[in-house]
Amino acid sequence: MLCGLVVIEEAVSSENKSMVSCCISILIYMTDIIIEPKSIIIDKVSQYLHWLTIPKKEFGNMPICPYLNVELSKDLLYMDIWYTHDSSFMDLMESFLLSGKNSALIVCPNTHTIDWSAVDRSIIQKQITDLLRKNPQTQYLKCMIFSPYEDFEVAGIKTRSEAPYFLINVAPTKQLGKSHKDLTKTKYFDNFTDEQKSKLNVPKK
Repeated sequence: MLCGLVVIEEAVSSENKSMVSCCISILIYMTDIIIEPKSIIIDKVSQYLHWLTIPKKEFGNMPICPYLNVELSKDLLYMDIWYTHDSSFMDLMESFLLSGKNSALIVCPNTHTIDWSAVDRSIIQKQITDLLRKNPQTQYLKCMIFSPYEDFEVAGIKTRSEAPYFLINVAPTKQLGKSHKDLTKTKYFDNFTDEQKSKLNVPKK
């Protein structure tokens, strides 16, 4: 049961001179929440990621996430779980940077302090991206969020409702831009509506 509000804060630590000094915290008090074991959470997310790598005719016989399989097969994806009452988002980013991996997927399960269904995806996506760009170590990164609580559909498929949790993807901005440009040269967007293509800046053929 929801009994609080979303609070997003930014802070700079002057005492702890860690690689990443900014932090972001979110607080929504809840009750009667059972925390799943990490192994179960990771397994559920892994199954969803596998689903994203399966080619689908709706996407020009390409996977929903065409470049994900490369990240997984080369072990370039850092995965972690964000318990907002235990650590800040930038704490996780520090661990990600130390891992040397290319991109990160932060899994956000509901806990006694937060109900992610009450978090506005577009707002927190902008806040996290802004936070990343304020820090010299993470300014090259961009945030994309996938919320299973959002009614989102492209090419006739609800790609986000299949996600087992609220997911935060962080990747190099230049890489995301190049990947998007490369996809516009394929049949990936052919079954998207004109409105969807416009929102995604897909040029008309």
